[in-house]
Amino acid sequence: MQEFRRFVRGPVGKVLLAAIILPFVVSGFYGYFTSSSSGNVVAEVEGAKITRSYVNARVERVRNMLRQRSPNISPAMLDSFVRPEMVLEGIVNEQLIQAAANDAGMIYSDQQVSNGLYSSPMFQQDGKFSEQQFERVLRSNGMTPRSYVKGLKEEMIAQQYRTGFVLSDFALPSELDEQRRLGEQKRDIRFAKLDVNSLRDHFTISDDDVAAFFKANQSDFMKPEQFRLAYIELTADHYAKDISVSDAEVKKEYEARKRTMEQAGAGTEKRVAHILIAVGGDRDMDQAKARAQEVEKALAGGTSFAEAAKTYSDDLSTAKQGGDLGVLSKGALPESLEQAVASLKAGQVSQPVESEAGIHILKVESASNAKAVIPSFAEMSGQIRADLKKARIDARMNDDMTQLEDLLYEHSDLASPAENLGLKVKTTDWTDLANLPAPLDNDKIQEALNSDDVRQQGRNSDLLEIGPQHYVAVRVAKEKPAEPLPLATVADDIRQRLKGEKAQAKAAELAEQADKLVADGADLAKVAALFKAKVEEQDGLQRGGDEPDMKVVNDVFATPRPQQGDTSGISFTHLDDGSVVAFQLTSVTDGNVDGLTDEQRNAALSQLANVEGQRGFRQIVAMLRDEGDITLYPKRLSTTADEAGQQ
Repeated sequence: MQEFRRFVRGPVGKVLLAAIILPFVVSGFYGYFTSSSSGNVVAEVEGAKITRSYVNARVERVRNMLRQRSPNISPAMLDSFVRPEMVLEGIVNEQLIQAAANDAGMIYSDQQVSNGLYSSPMFQQDGKFSEQQFERVLRSNGMTPRSYVKGLKEEMIAQQYRTGFVLSDFALPSELDEQRRLGEQKRDIRFAKLDVNSLRDHFTISDDDVAAFFKANQSDFMKPEQFRLAYIELTADHYAKDISVSDAEVKKEYEARKRTMEQAGAGTEKRVAHILIAVGGDRDMDQAKARAQEVEKALAGGTSFAEAAKTYSDDLSTAKQGGDLGVLSKGALPESLEQAVASLKAGQVSQPVESEAGIHILKVESASNAKAVIPSFAEMSGQIRADLKKARIDARMNDDMTQLEDLLYEHSDLASPAENLGLKVKTTDWTDLANLPAPLDNDKIQEALNSDDVRQQGRNSDLLEIGPQHYVAVRVAKEKPAEPLPLATVADDIRQRLKGEKAQAKAAELAEQADKLVADGADLAKVAALFKAKVEEQDGLQRGGDEPDMKVVNDVFATPRPQQGDTSGISFTHLDDGSVVAFQLTSVTDGNVDGLTDEQRNAALSQLANVEGQRGFRQIVAMLRDEGDITLYPKRLSTTADEAGQQ
């Protein structure tokens, strides 16, 4: 794997990476298909151990995903919404599904994973796969290549299991008709609303009331702690002015790339197909060899190679295409496969060939002579110069990062580390941690500033990657404690808050009186008079609507259908702000079950079947939880619990 990395990062490897996809797919990632774990076990599911470090990594992944979708979401809300306990429950379900999928014999080949990684836009630069980008993305999410690939394989296998249930369900036309009748049903109501805001002006709040509330609730009216933060930045721009590339160096590199492209592009190109008998899971090498003999017998008996690939190959990404790997040049396969292909002419099939993935049977579909098309020096010189400069910047930056990480740990300030590397210590104005200025407005920096080491002990933070080739270390330079806000600043807010509380109490009192009126036989007009409101009508309410209010609509559709021509009794809905709505259901109109074309009906049946399949799968997961071997250790999710146990 290290040799592969050196190859890709070298000047020759960068030119060839796009030209020789397959060797990367077949062998480049095999070093990633193992996993290790650390940390305390927080759950055991079907014999598999789930560690605290894995749960924490998944928590951070979920939080990062939500941050990308909602950049302005507050960290406090994110922390309270995405909790380790919640994520652990999801991981337990995943592990149960994974175990069930394994028991069912489902697999997802290494080649399928590699193909997916290579084509993922997340890991590409300039439209091509970049291993540096791959590792950068994983590192920023707290993952290693091994753990990511292992998780991806497990996720895809579990998806196969899930899809088997979801897509096997179906819906009957009668179910669709009933769903449309209810789903598109419309309801009409009469209602009267007691608006809590209309009661606010009935109350007067004195200055003494405001002052007393302010004194009793001082902690609610505090100016947050303020900080001056010192920080240093390490970016690629820091090196750009000091690094240059001569014309001679560009010319030398061009000649090297030219020779490599000539060697790679000249010779014979062969269109190759293969059948992979994978080793792993319940199949060892001896069993794979036995299955390969079955394939040979089938081919000898007249079965076409394409049909045999569809029947026997474990490489699901190519099996449906008859095992087709595409047109390959010399050097595009691992050595054992390369030698086998080299010995074959068009139309010939190889003997079984072993590789790290298992056993391959190869066929050369066609062969043709190829000639490399080499870009001119003028066409490539600009890119070569940029590549060489970037490689030197990366090398300098990597060396300085290692040195800087040590210096940050060894020193109690930023001045010494900055001086050693020729960096400048910058300082912010006074700020609170919820409103950090650029470039410190980053979740990693906020997390570091909230840590005991930086916040309480006054140490330097670690060197934090906040963007591509952008690293920051930060420390607290000065701080101001939280202090009470002046009463004059918050008096109006307190007055409105107290008015709101009194208005809500009055609304609750009136609602109780209205309930008694209805119990004594009063109609909606008398309730409206009590509310000092008018009786209004709302026609055509539909499920999920928000007029006159979503809670009202939900209650309206929970109300039993009255007899034709009658109205329902009076019901009350209490809104979140303290307002109250009294309503009567006056009419119900069912949805039209006959208004679909055949095409629309088929599409609707398919969608309904999917919904039923999803619901059925949730029941399957519930059954797996009931019957599965699960042991949870929720207290171990807390690092403090672990530390206490070590004392």
